[in-house]
Amino acid sequence: MKKNNQFKLKSVLTRSILAASMFAVASQWVFAAPIGLSDVYNMAVSHDAKLAQAKAQYQADIQGTTTARAALLPQIQADGSYFVTDSSNDVSDVTTRDVSVTLNQSLYNHASWARYDQAKYGTDVALAILKNAEQDLLLRVTQSYFDVLLAQNTLNLAKKKQKAEYTGLEVAEASANLGLSSRVDVLQAKSSYDLSRTDTINAENSLDVALESLAKISGATISSIKKNNLKQLKANVNLPKESFDIEELEKQAETQNLSVKQAKAQLASANEEIEVQKSGYWPTVALQAKYSDTNYSDYQAGSAYVDSDRTSVGVTVSIPLFSGGGTDSQVTAAKHKTMAAQQGLRDSQESAKLNVRTLVLNLERGEHLILALREAVKSNDAFLESAEEGFKIGLNSMLEVLTARANQTSAHKNLIEALHNQVINRLTLEATLGDLTFEDLSSYDALMQATK
Repeated sequence: MKKNNQFKLKSVLTRSILAASMFAVASQWVFAAPIGLSDVYNMAVSHDAKLAQAKAQYQADIQGTTTARAALLPQIQADGSYFVTDSSNDVSDVTTRDVSVTLNQSLYNHASWARYDQAKYGTDVALAILKNAEQDLLLRVTQSYFDVLLAQNTLNLAKKKQKAEYTGLEVAEASANLGLSSRVDVLQAKSSYDLSRTDTINAENSLDVALESLAKISGATISSIKKNNLKQLKANVNLPKESFDIEELEKQAETQNLSVKQAKAQLASANEEIEVQKSGYWPTVALQAKYSDTNYSDYQAGSAYVDSDRTSVGVTVSIPLFSGGGTDSQVTAAKHKTMAAQQGLRDSQESAKLNVRTLVLNLERGEHLILALREAVKSNDAFLESAEEGFKIGLNSMLEVLTARANQTSAHKNLIEALHNQVINRLTLEATLGDLTFEDLSSYDALMQATK
């Protein structure tokens, strides 16, 4: 497990720049080496719409702090006016030009300070959401990548099984013609062959669907994906083995899980909302300074128009006396929203702990499952070979051969799927702990090999 569990924003923008330059060439998926998880992720960083949306939303959300701070800073306003007065009394005719500059500075406004503190927590929420989007992309890339690998493996097994079933059908028909087997064996072989054809068709469809998903997340075309070999986890790969301290991981998830962090920030923001609404009980104090310059023209001699400029400085105080109960109502509503946020935090913490326990159990059981499936692959390979030899000399029936072949196919598929699930569960555990990074993906990418 990682020792450094501090919450930090990954350099997504830097990776995006690198990935963008790579994408210009990689859009056609022209690689000197086979494609791995890291390659697909680098392409997805610059292409995935969900991550791009999260980045843009983050940039928008963090402006809330600047907006809230603006209310605490001086507000300067310039005004100008130009009036021409045409009256029935010629003495009153005049053209007036007025220019003024006004500065307002809040000296005390409880609501403005509370909103500023609240906006800081809003930035924490935005940061957690962006980090979660990045982790989600890592998991989606891994899932989509392994879906393609599993679909390819399933199709290869289906084709191999179909070919073997067809050979078995030919053998059964030849044996029946020689009187060495019954028509029941032929019917069984024909039935199994027909089913293997449907399995192949379904496997082809599943592969097409998986390729569509991988193409969407990476931005590549299906044809370009097919031209390149994807690295695979071989059946004999040695995945990293770790011992897990569930209690320690639960404590980490309670504080570092991104949903928990987001809920904590939302609770803090809800508490500040109470202070915002309580501002209805407090006075506001502001400083105002104003300079104005007024000029008159086009008036008759003897009129009382005199050019002037004025400078004024003062302090204004506003004290709320009665708001019809509106402030009390808003404060009460804010308190109830805080209680709701508290329950949301509790739910996030409990969910994070539950996910940790579930994932650790899946990983521990997954190790035993992989060992058992590897033995199952060996025994089913041997059983199929024995059943085929026995059928040739009349010791086994066609049904036993078909059963052995079906079990062998299932064992191989289940082993590959178990290996994939082990990797996905390990990465998901890191995400649950709020600590999933590109380096985690790369560590498993290093274990994958090119297909021959």
